[in-house]
Amino acid sequence: MEEQQDYIHRDINWCDFNARVLAEAKDATLPLLDRIKFLAIFSSNLDEFFRVKVASLRKLQYLKKKKASKWLGYSPKELLRQISEKVAIQQNDYGNIWRSEILPALAARDIHIYQHKNLILQHRQEVNKYFRVHVQGYLHLVMVKPSQKVKLKNRGIYLVAALTHKVTRERKLGFVNIPNDQVDRFKKISPVEGKTYYIFLDDIIRSNFTSLFTEYDIAEHIYSIKLNRDEDYEIEDEFSGNLINKIKEKIDRRSEGDPVRFLHDFNMPKNLLTEVQECCGVAEEDVFAGGRYHNLNELFQLTALLEGVLEGQELPHIAHSALEQEPSILRAMDKRDYLLHYPYHKYDPVLRFFNEAAVDPAVKAIKITLYRISKKSQIAQSLISAARNGKQVTVFVEVKARYDEINNLHWAQEMQKAGISIIYSLPGLKVHAKVATVLRKNSEGKLVRYAYMATGNFNEKTATVYADHGLFTIRRELTKELDTLFDFLKSNQRDLTFEHLLVAGFNMKQRLIAAIDNEIANAKVGKEAFAIVKLNSLDEREMIDKLYEASNAGVKITLIVRAGCSLVPGVEQQSENIVAYRLVDMYLEHARVYWFCNGGKDDIYLSSADWMNRNLNRRIEVGFPLVDEVLKEEVKHIIQLQLKDNVKLTSIRLSDNKTRKNGTGPVRAQLAIHQWVEQKEHSLKAQPIS
Repeated sequence: MEEQQDYIHRDINWCDFNARVLAEAKDATLPLLDRIKFLAIFSSNLDEFFRVKVASLRKLQYLKKKKASKWLGYSPKELLRQISEKVAIQQNDYGNIWRSEILPALAARDIHIYQHKNLILQHRQEVNKYFRVHVQGYLHLVMVKPSQKVKLKNRGIYLVAALTHKVTRERKLGFVNIPNDQVDRFKKISPVEGKTYYIFLDDIIRSNFTSLFTEYDIAEHIYSIKLNRDEDYEIEDEFSGNLINKIKEKIDRRSEGDPVRFLHDFNMPKNLLTEVQECCGVAEEDVFAGGRYHNLNELFQLTALLEGVLEGQELPHIAHSALEQEPSILRAMDKRDYLLHYPYHKYDPVLRFFNEAAVDPAVKAIKITLYRISKKSQIAQSLISAARNGKQVTVFVEVKARYDEINNLHWAQEMQKAGISIIYSLPGLKVHAKVATVLRKNSEGKLVRYAYMATGNFNEKTATVYADHGLFTIRRELTKELDTLFDFLKSNQRDLTFEHLLVAGFNMKQRLIAAIDNEIANAKVGKEAFAIVKLNSLDEREMIDKLYEASNAGVKITLIVRAGCSLVPGVEQQSENIVAYRLVDMYLEHARVYWFCNGGKDDIYLSSADWMNRNLNRRIEVGFPLVDEVLKEEVKHIIQLQLKDNVKLTSIRLSDNKTRKNGTGPVRAQLAIHQWVEQKEHSLKAQPIS
């Protein structure tokens, strides 16, 4: 019998999410190309998890034990131990999948990746030439005595070997960087007898290692190591001084943080590992055994090379038939609301929305919030064109979006040069909302606000792989409140009210609690009462406690939480009326949906906000209601398809990550949603424009 828990730490549950990602790599029913991609995603996820989340826990564990446990509600040291155990198992599984499943499957297709094998003569000559011409100039060699200190670059990969001087026999350690940020990690080399060959950059350097230390013998084998440093530098509370300079300083600090994860080849002898640890100033608790290769998020480079050889999962993006037939997005919005479901739908209508606004003489002003945008953003270019065409353009740029700070600063500066009014971040807050308005004079001479609100970023690149929803509307009750929100972003004036939108920092949490209280009241008088909530993460304690209260009152609660979930479902007298699932498939489930029964009236909100402490209490987020009954039915149908999934949907329980089964045939939600959208658009395409 499971021990009852009120909460599970989000980071522990996140490890289970990443295990689900790894399970996709193990799924032999998937195309081989996609299995390799899931290995890359797992590695990328884990790498960032250590740089940020584990780094934060490392710092917390140095608080006094009693004080930390009381204040935090958990022991950081114990949590780190549990994380280490889970990650060790996953790393072992990862290596087995790569070595025992992926490599043999590639070989069966005459695709070979050099690993632990001597190069054949033809390839040795080719690799040596490539090394001398394209690699050697990027190498930095360091030779030290075992007692000397070495400063390793954050996220850098290195080869290390024990060296013995050929004459004096003095022992030293030799470090060589693997310049993966300057040279491609994978190199395709000449085919032999109909077989295709690829080689790691690591092994190109390994095969030439002795030429770098000509006066030394290599005492043992050559091993790879990698160091992640603390990158937990949230830029949250900048109330004074130059924000841009402070952000740049904090970005620089990411390369100087304390070690949090030192990966080494598991074959490295203990005595050599101890010497390397001492040289690099790494504590025992930060040491993790890995494989022969690190930074395997760069397997994406390999999949790019293999895309012409192997086929992967690929579903065509579907045109929104009604909007595609309309010559003007803005004039189409005069007729009704439109809802798009990415990446099933093409992102084209969003690009058209901004392109059209940039050149339409009737458009007077554009306002938008930008959190993460593409490095080659068409939307930013449209905004620049709009400003140059005389429109009044206001852009709120969140320059505290982790790892996108430099890109966002770049675009902010480019837009500012074009005459766009830029608002940079707010003190103590992040603005995570994804909203835009266009002020336009319609055919009747009236000024109308045209709005686009979404669950995902204004990013045409991620819109092809993130599952999100986007709404086009001119409903005045919504657009007027968006204008109020932009007034707040410009003035930071707090005495504002929102009746229709849910806005974190103003009314979102209170309105969500009220909606759950309404379900509780209905359940107590015997009415139908339920809530279906889809999120990326759930850890906000007040919301969890309210869901527990609702469960005990008889409200049926269904959760779809992709990543970390602190709520423990299915516990008697706590959450027995709560079920929680996780959906991991080819697209990243990114949409946030709040569906409340409301006595049979079905209130449905789409939102940018997860139910996390940071989202509900320290960010500006927007949730927007669906008013059009047809659009509400669309979202309900998508959610119902996801809950019927018995291929990729798994239950979230303590120590439970199993796929749900039922008596019907296989239902894979993302394929079913694509088929439904395709059929819907095909049938609508044949209908004339109303």
